[in-house]
Amino acid sequence: MEKLKLPHIGMRKIKSLIAVALAFIVWGIIRIFLPQLEPHPIFAYIYAIIEIRDTAEKSKSFGFLRIKATLVGLSIGLIFVTISIWLTSLVTGEWQKIFIDFGLILIATLLALCAGEIFNCKNFCGIAAIIAVICMVSHSGEDRYLYAIMRVIQTLIGVFVAIFVNTFVGKEHIEDETAKQEICEKTNQ
Repeated sequence: MEKLKLPHIGMRKIKSLIAVALAFIVWGIIRIFLPQLEPHPIFAYIYAIIEIRDTAEKSKSFGFLRIKATLVGLSIGLIFVTISIWLTSLVTGEWQKIFIDFGLILIATLLALCAGEIFNCKNFCGIAAIIAVICMVSHSGEDRYLYAIMRVIQTLIGVFVAIFVNTFVGKEHIEDETAKQEICEKTNQ
């Protein structure tokens, strides 16, 4: 029987915890002014964790690509939400509304992928499409607009918190590791 190996709690895990805590604090401050918002910013948590990278530069470059893709997806999603609300108001049958929405989802997905490519979102074009689809299928009526905007705000919080944490937390640890690696490389030459 194999012995249970405990995971190593390294700097990335610690920075992820700090980023989630900061995202919660920032969201809590926003909730002071908008108490009707949900207590936990799930997307801020997700992107605060995802955008913790091995360097601050990577957090910035990937984070800004994610923000760009999110804004592309939001723009297309909100346009198609408006089209969906208008077109489905013209029909009475539930199946007709479902088919209209499904057709619009396919078109919005394709346009978001293409727009992501046009706006040089690189490997984040899929994020643009995901955001467009989420805008269209989340909630109903006017709530769709608010939900989409809150989703983007939470994404921005998560990305900026991750960049902040990656820039200021554990920097000396990374510098020590880089120095060790450089010494090892020099001694191996």
